[in-house]
Amino acid sequence: MTADRIFTPHNAPEQGDAALPDTILLFEKPEAYFFPFYKDRVFAPFGVPQPSFRYLAYQLMRLLHLPCRSMFWGQWKDYAKRAKRVVIFDYGYQSGMERYIRRVNPQCRVFLFFWNKVNRYNRQHLRFSNPGAIFSTDREDCARYGLKYNHIFYPMEFHTPYIPRPEQNRLFFLGADKGRAPYIAALKQFLEKNGLICDIRVLPSPHERKSPGYRERFRDILTDRRLSYGEYLEILKSRDILLDVNQEGQSALTMRVMESIYLSKKLITGNRHVLNYDFYHPDNILVLPEGGLPAGEDLLRFLRAPFRPYPEDVLEHYSFEHWLEGFTE
Repeated sequence: MTADRIFTPHNAPEQGDAALPDTILLFEKPEAYFFPFYKDRVFAPFGVPQPSFRYLAYQLMRLLHLPCRSMFWGQWKDYAKRAKRVVIFDYGYQSGMERYIRRVNPQCRVFLFFWNKVNRYNRQHLRFSNPGAIFSTDREDCARYGLKYNHIFYPMEFHTPYIPRPEQNRLFFLGADKGRAPYIAALKQFLEKNGLICDIRVLPSPHERKSPGYRERFRDILTDRRLSYGEYLEILKSRDILLDVNQEGQSALTMRVMESIYLSKKLITGNRHVLNYDFYHPDNILVLPEGGLPAGEDLLRFLRAPFRPYPEDVLEHYSFEHWLEGFTE
């Protein structure tokens, strides 16, 4: 779930005991998604820009296992001295962070949270010094690596009550390609033939941009313009359906699932695991066949069915507050 939508950067909270939160979060890009909403408790792991000469110096010290690496870390160090709990997101973690926190604040509980699937870029984080404090939002990774489960979350304050419209056929998707362009392009054609108005925007990687014929083949879905999260939410106000196309091997809920729940939108998803969640209802969520297209009659039934607003207990269960309660040793 690496951020591909950028929000307005936030300002650091003022110093002082009144501003010190009980829990702080270390996230690679605190300006992404909804994280600026939690600006008083979310911090970038580094106090130096990436890339920069100082960041390269840090990486060299890390590879050589040299001391004093913590001097490159960000302002979160001051908050960690007083915090009761620190949750480090996978791409915000650097080896030794939890030991540093325990040294300066022995009473602080430190957790590692895999916001993304375990992969070759973050697999080394499994060496976190307290195996009982490693959590993941992917149940398959929990079973494979012996991790604890905690759900993804979304701000309760962003909840938008459902407003009925005469037509419920405007679909939206924005995301990086990540090998999904061929399937998304075919799905768009199918959905449009069956009456949907599709606003689908796929961001190509630099490598994909250079691929011969790539631009021409997928010109109907490609975009080079990233949206701030505020712009993204503004677009969703006039859309009825969110499209959710998972990466290969992903079973965890994505941000789009949470957005569909809290922003009162229907959802078309390729994640069959949603069938096992408490919020699933066939009138709100259409699950795509694995790697294929839905039957026309199933899509038509889904479009005709009235949206069923999600109950309060579902909204509370996937809230930030409930997510925090899920961290136990």
